[in-house]
Formats: sequence, C-alpha cells, structure tokens
Amino acid sequence: MKTRRTLYECSHARVKNGQICCDCGYPLSRHPGNGTIDIQQLAEGRPLAPKICRQCCDFDSMGPPVPEEERGWLKIKEATKHDGTYREAVREAVA
Repeated sequence: MKTRRTLYECSHARVKNGQICCDCGYPLSRHPGNGTIDIQQLAEGRPLAPKICRQCCDFDSMGPPVPEEERGWLKIKEATKHDGTYREAVREAVA
C-alpha cells in the first residue's frame, strides 16, 4: 500500500509568519496569494497532503509519517448549546 506524502514528514516544510511554505519554492496551495497554508491547519492536526507534494522530485523524507493521533496541538471537541440541537466546534489547547 502506497502512503500519501505529507508535510509532516518532508524536511522542506517550513513555518514562517504563521504560514507553512516549501523552502524549495513550490506552492502548497492553489488559493490566491503566496502559495502557503495557514498554520491553523497544522495546529488542528489536519492531513496536510498538498497535491504538488505527491509527485515532488525534491521530497526529502525525515522518517515515517506522524501518526494522526500525534498531529496538532489543538483538539476539536463538539459542544452542545442550549437545547442540544445546535452544535459548534470548540477548540481546546492540549498541554
């Protein structure tokens, strides 16, 4: 089974000014702007597997992928408000 390359295991991933970027200069996001990904996605432990990384010839693995349960430092909890029919995601810092 082939595993998907992620930014969690690439040695070229960098965090600058609250954004994740590639130090080889590849755009990690197609969204208008500078091709970076907001660090909030890293904080929440999201997958972070941009399409461009899948076949990148400069991919440099730092080791095995980080297990999903060890990703991020914010965990999303679901909290009910009032009568239990309205739900919202609540983020809580994990120490």
